[in-house]
Amino acid sequence: QTQRIMWFNISSYSASDMFNLYTLIMDMIIRTNTILYYNPSGLECNWQWFQQHNLTTQPQLVWDTASDFAQLKDLFNSNLFVLACLNMDSVKNELMGLSSSLSHLTNTKMLIELVGNESLEPKIKLSLVTDILMHFLQNHMLNVKVFFKPITRPLILYSYEVFPRFTVLQRHVTRPGGGELYPKQLKNVKGYTLRVIHDFSEPNTIVYYDARGKMLTRGFLWDFIENFASTIGARVKAIEPTWPHGRHLGDFYMIIMTKNGSVDIVIIFISLSMNSQLKESFFFSFYHYSYPILYASWCIMMPLERPVDIPVIFNHIMRTGTVAFLVIGLSCAWLSSWATRFRFPVWNRYGSLAPKLLALLFFCLCQAQLMFLLILYPRRMPIDSFDALLYSNLRILGINSEFYFLEPEFRARYAAAFRLTNNVSEFFELRNSFNTSWAYSITSNKWIVMATQQQNFQRAIFRYSDLCLHESIPYSIILDEDSVFYEPLKFYSMRVHEAGLFEYWLRYSFYDMVKAGRMHLKDYSVTIMPRPLRLPDFRIPCRCFVFGIILAITMFAVELLQFYIRLFLGNL
Repeated sequence: QTQRIMWFNISSYSASDMFNLYTLIMDMIIRTNTILYYNPSGLECNWQWFQQHNLTTQPQLVWDTASDFAQLKDLFNSNLFVLACLNMDSVKNELMGLSSSLSHLTNTKMLIELVGNESLEPKIKLSLVTDILMHFLQNHMLNVKVFFKPITRPLILYSYEVFPRFTVLQRHVTRPGGGELYPKQLKNVKGYTLRVIHDFSEPNTIVYYDARGKMLTRGFLWDFIENFASTIGARVKAIEPTWPHGRHLGDFYMIIMTKNGSVDIVIIFISLSMNSQLKESFFFSFYHYSYPILYASWCIMMPLERPVDIPVIFNHIMRTGTVAFLVIGLSCAWLSSWATRFRFPVWNRYGSLAPKLLALLFFCLCQAQLMFLLILYPRRMPIDSFDALLYSNLRILGINSEFYFLEPEFRARYAAAFRLTNNVSEFFELRNSFNTSWAYSITSNKWIVMATQQQNFQRAIFRYSDLCLHESIPYSIILDEDSVFYEPLKFYSMRVHEAGLFEYWLRYSFYDMVKAGRMHLKDYSVTIMPRPLRLPDFRIPCRCFVFGIILAITMFAVELLQFYIRLFLGNL
């Protein structure tokens, strides 16, 4: 029934060609979610019967004005099929409305029928089609097919290839072996040069010269983009920034370069969560041009707690519990000696052993605890909150500009815990050399590089703490909001995370840093050599011993005084 309706409506045209085109289009429509009919001039087109007879079950939208359908991108995804009927005389304005309506829907498949002057020469037709296809290329729309009404035999569909250069293609619908109607051009970009710019932020990107003086670019983000380019058959070319090496802040400049088409991808990590201070216009630019590829936390890299001093170990033994145990033991010994005054032979026999057993138990416990603490040094209590950090002698070394990404309430409360610097190179040098005088702010992805280096140490020096400035925030690279690489980059990013390649590249970035001379295979840990106890280490035991002797002499003096007082009173 459907085929008969189609045949009847196009009986005045080249029926076989239109039927072949109809078959191809129906196969595409079945796999889409929604059909959009765009006919701003109200012309009679061959595809009107689709709308009139509702031959498919998909929802259908009709847009019959040249103004743009601004809400379209908010209502539908890219799984949309557009049937457009455009007037040759006003095609420019109608194209503007169509491309504006499909903003952020650049993967949409379109079939455009041009209606107008029937006596156009082939050269003029080709020139008109070229201008139309160039317009869609500038708007990053690759899936476009154009044909003219009235239809002549054979029916010609016009489209274009963008890689390796712009080329207008003509396809005869009746020709067998034509392949897919909308081929995926990004499967192979045929050696297209992917223009990439980076911000010299290590280990994201690492630039250095090898022994032959050749400039090399490495780093986990560079590996990410370079491998992506290889999957689509592209080459990568690094566009050099205009600022000197070492400068880090160029986000706005890179947004402008992306807008004007100077670069395809910008390798720079930005986060909207950490850029709440941005001006509103630039915030929306970041929002539209940022492409999240990684979730990470921004926390504090803390030096491991140092071992306590030996006097503290002795003080740890002579704590309140130990003294209480000693008092209880002495009380039991006194009660035992007092009970021996009564005539209980069994008690007298075993009660006299109680003081000796208690003394032996106390001595063994103290000695065992002392030997354990001397062999395995206890460490100071870990800093587990920013409040505890305020009361410690440790401070966080951070970059001044990054500090103002934090919430105002947090900055006001814990500003004293930070020491800020504008010298980015000094900050990285201190952090990369594991200087334990400071704690450092670091993202979880960069901590993987530091942890890889610590595997070469005799013992770890720093730990990644739970004191976080921002948790689980998306980090993004900069990409044009309607870039043709958006869709393949999305699927490639998911595959990379599933395969664990991101973490592998992060760990391997340490060795790239070593090759570049930024980090070194050096053990920064300080070896703690065992040493014998010295006389100053026994200050607390000596004080306890002297205190015990004084207490014993005092008790002995009291007993002597009591004896002589009784003796004196008995002689009166």
